[in-house]
Amino acid sequence: MVNFIFEARDVAKSYGVVHALKGVSIGIGEGEVHAIIGENGAGKSTLMGIFCGRLRPTSGTLHRNGDPISFNVPLDAQKAGISIAPQEINLVPDLTVFENVMLGAHETAGILIDWKKTRATAIRHLLEIDETISPSAKVSTLSKAQQQLVQIARAAATSARILILDEPTAALTSRETDKLFAYIKGFKSTGGSVFYISHRLNEILLLSDRISVLRDGTYVGELDPKTTTKDEMVRKMAGRIVGRGNPAPHTGLENREVVLKVERLTRYGEFANVSFELHKGEILGVSGLVGAGRTEMAKCIFGLTRPDAGNVELFGKKLDNRTPFGCIEQGLVYLPEERKQEGIFPLLSIAENMSMPTLGRFTGPLHMRTSEMMREVDGFVKRLGIKIGSPKDLITSLSGGNQQKVIIGRWLMQNSRVLILDEPTRGIDVAAKFEIQNELRRFTDNEGLSIIFISSELEEVLDVSDRILVMHEGQVKGIPSAKAATQESLLQLAMS
Repeated sequence: MVNFIFEARDVAKSYGVVHALKGVSIGIGEGEVHAIIGENGAGKSTLMGIFCGRLRPTSGTLHRNGDPISFNVPLDAQKAGISIAPQEINLVPDLTVFENVMLGAHETAGILIDWKKTRATAIRHLLEIDETISPSAKVSTLSKAQQQLVQIARAAATSARILILDEPTAALTSRETDKLFAYIKGFKSTGGSVFYISHRLNEILLLSDRISVLRDGTYVGELDPKTTTKDEMVRKMAGRIVGRGNPAPHTGLENREVVLKVERLTRYGEFANVSFELHKGEILGVSGLVGAGRTEMAKCIFGLTRPDAGNVELFGKKLDNRTPFGCIEQGLVYLPEERKQEGIFPLLSIAENMSMPTLGRFTGPLHMRTSEMMREVDGFVKRLGIKIGSPKDLITSLSGGNQQKVIIGRWLMQNSRVLILDEPTRGIDVAAKFEIQNELRRFTDNEGLSIIFISSELEEVLDVSDRILVMHEGQVKGIPSAKAATQESLLQLAMS
């Protein structure tokens, strides 16, 4: 029996008729890593929002060391020793690293900030997580992985004894992930406790002492990481047996039409001499460690940045002076890695976000054919398994994973012929990931869609791809077939 230092008892949260949480009771013990798993929309983020003071429960109670407690604002939770490092980057880009780490937790001398002491405290927290990040660097100059580590250091700098880590490794390399795991183990050894939310089930099994499962806002049970399996975790999350993606790679691709040809594409300081061909109906995976130049290459192909050398051909036609608008018109689209900053229109509805590139299709002589647009949106919502209340709801009402599905649906609805997908399943649960992989495969098989699929997860790249382009420090190190590749061989190429 765990002696809880923090506990939720029968907590519920409703938004009108939508019940995000329904009577959830969960607690954590001292020196424990308690993993919370569930599909997108299961209520994990809502529950953690209540724990960190960002949200207030509709009913139920919170308890700290057995005593009832309530949080009106996040500062109340911090005073109770609870702090969160959220999934989305939430830093001030124009401030330095140490200023971000100590934001709201400055050391003071009387009524003035003691900057020397504040900087020293920030450096101590940084060193515990990653000694390579300069405390004087502006946050805007850091990689996404480094920014994620700064967020974790900031959460720790509040003197938290209970940390909430929401998808903390989504942007991290294997080296940085190892550093984070070492930090968590050290934090545990001092009696610190961690609520750990991740869709990477291997991490859950490796790190956690207990696993709680949420489904549709309801607590459905606890699993023992020592005895459970990934398949059991997925079944518990989904409430059903979930079929894996992992289809057999296509054969005879070399005899198919080349839809995209990239020759010696170069952008100085980012990538050099990138060459490959993408065939009709092919899924070409792109693998490599963070910083390998994958996203930079994708943005250049799509016309978001200008190359210094090289050519891009789409359906046999050179794309000189590329622009995103021109690429979209010709059937080439890009789904960005940074969903929140670059992918969604936060002030618009789910339907408007999905149909944005195709609004002209529903424009009549006097008015929009809204009902026709809604029918098509609803079809993709069902096809991709997007959990929504109404298509008219703001897209920000959805979980991060469901927002990602809306963006994928946007380009499928556009009838695009070549998709560049940059980390399309980041932050998406395992069951939804398999569904998306299967749906993409159906589009390539049945409609001749061609896909460039960029992912940091080697297992996913192997599952979904026909061939895999491996990059290291801006250069292509090989393009093996998925059938012949292994995680070890891909990692060896990526580190060559």
